[in-house]
Amino acid sequence: MRITEGTIASDFLINVNRSNERLLTLQNQLASGKRVEKVSDDPTAADMILRLNSALGRNEQYQKNIVDGQGFLETSGSTLDSITSLVQQAQQIVVESKDGPDTTSLSALKNQVDEIISEAVSQANAKFNGKFIFGGTETSTAPYVLTENAGPPPTTTVAFQGNANTVHYATGDGMTQQVGVSGAEAFGGTALFDVMIRIRDSLASGNVPSAADTATLDTLAQTVTESGSKVGSLIQGLDNTTTHLTDQKTQLQNLLSSQKDTDVAEATLNLKQEETMLNAALNVGAQILPKSLMDYLT
Repeated sequence: MRITEGTIASDFLINVNRSNERLLTLQNQLASGKRVEKVSDDPTAADMILRLNSALGRNEQYQKNIVDGQGFLETSGSTLDSITSLVQQAQQIVVESKDGPDTTSLSALKNQVDEIISEAVSQANAKFNGKFIFGGTETSTAPYVLTENAGPPPTTTVAFQGNANTVHYATGDGMTQQVGVSGAEAFGGTALFDVMIRIRDSLASGNVPSAADTATLDTLAQTVTESGSKVGSLIQGLDNTTTHLTDQKTQLQNLLSSQKDTDVAEATLNLKQEETMLNAALNVGAQILPKSLMDYLT
């Protein structure tokens, strides 16, 4: 098969253009620092980049969830500490009521328990970031309602409007973690407030609290303390997950960089090689391409 000079020239120009395109690509990679800027640059790498970016997005959301969950739990923990202190005051009042009681002292102790009940219910309606923390998964409505009825006879009731469910946040692919305790668990629903009301009523009637109410108060005080300890464990669990997610984020970023970013040393070497090959091709081409009419006229 006869290869014409026109064919040689055409092939030569095609190869030169391809070389120029490769040079331009390498120059752009070095200038932008990005090896892949569009799918056509490397379809396989582009697909990997999309998946890595998606994973990084989920990782970021999980970490945001944990920050919110930690705040929720820290508020729960500090509130439980406050309620524990109030319950301990109520326990101390019960002890004092049995130490040579008289009508005047019992009335004064009754007033103290009254204040404790009001403050404890108020604390049980604590919120974090606009969410009630002891209502279970019912976070938009105050879980506890204190109702005073003037009577006769005067009565005090506390109603629980939450549920026994626990709030969970997504902290990983297919993984959730508990971020709160319900009042149903921490306070036995209304049991803690009910027993303090009975103790208050006993004092109001001039009687010392019954042994049964005293024992119930002690048991519920332990329940509140245990709930506080559980919250501490849940916070530690979120801290551990944060460490894992931080390590995972670093790994994902490194993988993304390996797929997306330019290897400067490699790109520089390839650029030099491409320039050398192009110059060599141009020199050879200048010798083998056909002469123009001007060459014959000189």
